[in-house]
Amino acid sequence: MAKTVKEVIVPILFFAEGALWVGMVATGGGPLLGLAALSCVLSGVFLLATPSNWASRPLAGASAFFGLSLTVYQGYQASTLLGSNLSNLGAYSLAVFAAFSVVYVYLELATLSLGRAGEPAKKP
Repeated sequence: MAKTVKEVIVPILFFAEGALWVGMVATGGGPLLGLAALSCVLSGVFLLATPSNWASRPLAGASAFFGLSLTVYQGYQASTLLGSNLSNLGAYSLAVFAAFSVVYVYLELATLSLGRAGEPAKKP
C-alpha cells in the first residue's frame, strides 16, 4: 500500500517537534516540556507504525494541540523580553516559537484530515 506525501511528512514533523522539546528539556526545561516531547515522539511512532489504528489520529491531534498551546505560551513568554536588555534573545525566541506554532497548526489540520481522503462523502 503506497503512502501519500502527507502520511510520510506528518510523522516526520512530529519527530522534529519532539526533537525541539527534547532540546529544551536538555537545556533546563521543565517536566511539562518533557511530556510534550514524549507525546510528539509517540504520535510520530504511532502514525508510522499503525496509521489506521483507532488511537493514532486522536493521539496525534491531541499532541498537536498540546504542542500548539505550549509554543504559543512560550512565544508569549519570549515577547516579554522584547522591551528589555534581552530583546535580541526575545526576538529570536519569538520567531522560533512562531515558526513551530505554524508547524503545529499544520499538524493539527493534517491529523484532522488523515484518513479522510479515501472516504466517500456522507449524504444527509
